[in-house]
Amino acid sequence: MFVGTIPHAMTVMRTNDQWRSNRRLMADTMSPQFLRNVAAPQERATFMSMIDLWKSKAGLAQGHAFEATQDVDQIMVDNIMSIAFGSSTGIIDAQIKLLKNLPEYFEPSTHSTEPALFPSAPNPAVYDALTKVAWSSEIGLKSPFGRHHHAFALKYYPKLRKAVQIRDAFITERLQAAWKKFNDLQASEDDVKSACDLIVAREVFLARKQGRAPDYDSPIVRDELFGFLLAGFDTTAGTIKWGLKYLTKHQDVQQKLRDSLRSTFKQAKADGELPQAEDMATLRTPYLDAVLEEILRLGITAQGNVRVATQDVELLGYHIPKGTDVLTPNSGPSLSAPPMYVDESKRSKTSQAVAPEDRWTGDWDQTTLGEFRPERWLRNNAQGEMEFDSRAGPMQTFGGGLRGCFGRKLAMLSLRIFFTMLIWSFELQPVPDELDSWAAEDLMTHQPQQTYVQLKPCTT
Repeated sequence: MFVGTIPHAMTVMRTNDQWRSNRRLMADTMSPQFLRNVAAPQERATFMSMIDLWKSKAGLAQGHAFEATQDVDQIMVDNIMSIAFGSSTGIIDAQIKLLKNLPEYFEPSTHSTEPALFPSAPNPAVYDALTKVAWSSEIGLKSPFGRHHHAFALKYYPKLRKAVQIRDAFITERLQAAWKKFNDLQASEDDVKSACDLIVAREVFLARKQGRAPDYDSPIVRDELFGFLLAGFDTTAGTIKWGLKYLTKHQDVQQKLRDSLRSTFKQAKADGELPQAEDMATLRTPYLDAVLEEILRLGITAQGNVRVATQDVELLGYHIPKGTDVLTPNSGPSLSAPPMYVDESKRSKTSQAVAPEDRWTGDWDQTTLGEFRPERWLRNNAQGEMEFDSRAGPMQTFGGGLRGCFGRKLAMLSLRIFFTMLIWSFELQPVPDELDSWAAEDLMTHQPQQTYVQLKPCTT
């Protein structure tokens, strides 16, 4: 799926020495220090733009719903851009400027069920280029010629070829800016403001220590940085869209979440401000974690995970030969529906020997698996306090083991900050039935076909 756009990135590699080398190169982008000191402040600043945009739209919409799909896509591109490269495309700021200059007589339709429609500012060239290259992966998914068709398109389709050139020029410019910054002997790790900065700084400092010339602009570095962006916006944007729909539908959950957030971020509430980045990155709200996990469980942004059997194996009485692609769905029995019957005698001896209390995960109430219930993720600890239990039931949205999702920590941080700022700032009011279809479409990810929001700014 991604071999055409990022052929030198770990995402497309088998688990070998080169994969391990790439993993080490990017490892610190998921470190607590980077997430807290670099990613979180960038995300808060980016999502503040979204809050400003939606305040403008809510005011102009005058109680009508409006489509949120494009806004979410754009804000998540800018978000991951700011973390990966330290700069945004400027697309949200352009949209805000456009709305502020609308004529005063602009009004939505007076029909209560019709959505408010807004003009769109022209997309910046770098935004168009990055998203065109990213979404070009769908060519390989839809074509009988797979990745070969995708490779041909990237090289010979004029618009895609131009997009690749703009992408490459942008990455070159950001790498050279980072090189200039960290080639200064006065530069330190405190100057790291993006993943690009982090990778270049590490290479410069290491090369200086080893007495060699730095290699900060290799195909591997370029593909890992673009892969960082590629994996970070579409999946998270899809999850946010499902989250908007579930929180709109379940008003009781939304209010409980708002109350929980205000209880956690007491200082922000007292100051009448949004929570600070460091607080959102470090302070835990068990109910928020439960809500996010339930959105992931039922939203099913990734339909499943694929692994390759590295040896012959027996699984529940079935022989799986070495080299077989094994698909593990993220929905269905045990996850969103009652489990299938399994003959316990077919399980491995080690599995049969595990006591129920020692199992990796617990079991949920089978009769409620199709319902949106964040409480299923909450447990009372020994002190009688409510806490989030990540192993309350079987869940594999991010995969697991050595090849589990590399960006899981960043994805969860993005979701945590986004929904904290959103629910703090707005009430997601019910939308008309005709704007609330739950039909989905499967492209690079599993996304809703309709995502409308009807916003009322919170006063406290």
